[in-house]
Amino acid sequence: MGDWFIATEGVKIVKDSANLAPQIITAVASIGAALGGVGLTHRFTRKREQAAAEQKLAGERYFIATELVFKLEDYAAACASATHDNGCPDEKGFYCATTSVPSLEFGDVTGDWRALPAPVMYRLREMSVLQAEAHNAIDTTHEYDYTPDFLLYFRERQYQYARLGLRALFLAKRLRKLTGMPTSRLDNYRWSPQKSLWQRWRKERKSRHKQRLAERNDT
Repeated sequence: MGDWFIATEGVKIVKDSANLAPQIITAVASIGAALGGVGLTHRFTRKREQAAAEQKLAGERYFIATELVFKLEDYAAACASATHDNGCPDEKGFYCATTSVPSLEFGDVTGDWRALPAPVMYRLREMSVLQAEAHNAIDTTHEYDYTPDFLLYFRERQYQYARLGLRALFLAKRLRKLTGMPTSRLDNYRWSPQKSLWQRWRKERKSRHKQRLAERNDT
């Protein structure tokens, strides 16, 4: 009797299941469509948010780059002027520099530094350290320079500012490229600051290399 009941109820369940199959399929399809729609909406929302975030980052990066680029290029131009400075005697006959290079500072930059790539941010912040090292080398050479017309001092000064100017110029170029700005105006003519910086740096590097070789041969 028990087996008959189970068998009978089993047949009923199968029959009922067959009758409910279209409803079940429809329900499952509806659930699947709903879940798919939610997933697709979530994906579109995420893409919109990502695009908005990227657009905001690009805008912030361009803003701070415009502040930095012109600072760097003005500094590079001042450094280029210093590479031609051999000094002039004052009223007492002491040779003094005829150019001055203001320190490169970023304290008044109002843009968001976090919008910049980490390597670029590092190189920009490094400029303060490099300036201090360059000024120390220049001052030390001046203190112990006993050559006529302070020849060694002015050579060291020209070399150090050539190095600083080139670094500033390359950083400006990198920021221009990164943000899609027009190319630099500092290398478009024959006596441009970039060419002056390169010429002084190469000449002094070559001279220092020859000097090191001569010192090795003497030892």
